[in-house]
Amino acid sequence: MNTRRPTPHRTRAVTRALREPVNAHWLLPLLLVGALAFVLAPTAHAALYKWTDERGIVHYSDKMPADVVNRASVEMSREGLAIRRNEQARPAVQRVAKTETDEQRLRQAERDRVLAARRDKALMESYTSESEIELAKSRAVATIEGQVQSAQAFIAQMEKRRAELEAKMGTYAPRPVPGEIKREIESIDAEVSRQNNFIAARQRESASVAARYESDKQRFRELRSGDATGAGPDSARVASAVPALQLTSGPPKP
Repeated sequence: MNTRRPTPHRTRAVTRALREPVNAHWLLPLLLVGALAFVLAPTAHAALYKWTDERGIVHYSDKMPADVVNRASVEMSREGLAIRRNEQARPAVQRVAKTETDEQRLRQAERDRVLAARRDKALMESYTSESEIELAKSRAVATIEGQVQSAQAFIAQMEKRRAELEAKMGTYAPRPVPGEIKREIESIDAEVSRQNNFIAARQRESASVAARYESDKQRFRELRSGDATGAGPDSARVASAVPALQLTSGPPKP
């Protein structure tokens, strides 16, 4: 086999090329381009965030601020395309408040049930028949009507006195009417207005008392007939109308 050996001239050329320094004129730009690509690589893939504040103003940022991180936002690419939508976070306080409200409602329902049961027991221990309840109602309503009649009689006296003062005022013409007469008339008018308000309040109370006795009588009938089912609608209405275990009245006195 014929092996070709390099000539001395070719050997000297290769050795001279390896010993020459590398030309930096084309290497430096390549290094700068590579470094710039490395720095800009994360930015090219970074996202934008779009959100709306409480005033309705739309904001764009490459990072969500800490105070609005729980708001609804849209993550967008540099080209303006939506990548992901983030819903607004719901506070856990709402669930806690709802749970507390449910517990309060259950506790209140249990208190109403116990109160109605106690009232049923007091009702059965206070009366022996529906006629006793009706008699007690008549007495309570009559007491209120007596107060109304007394107020009406007092108003009649005030109006009579006012008429006398008005007649007396006519005797002073053309002289000025004394101030004490005018002041007394004003006082009478204020008292008549107060008595009218008292009468209206007593009349409303009379209707309320009569309704409570009717509720007592209806509930008494249900309990006596065995149709009662604990705290029914009637007992709930009675419990809300009458404080604690106080009944509208006790058994009628002979």
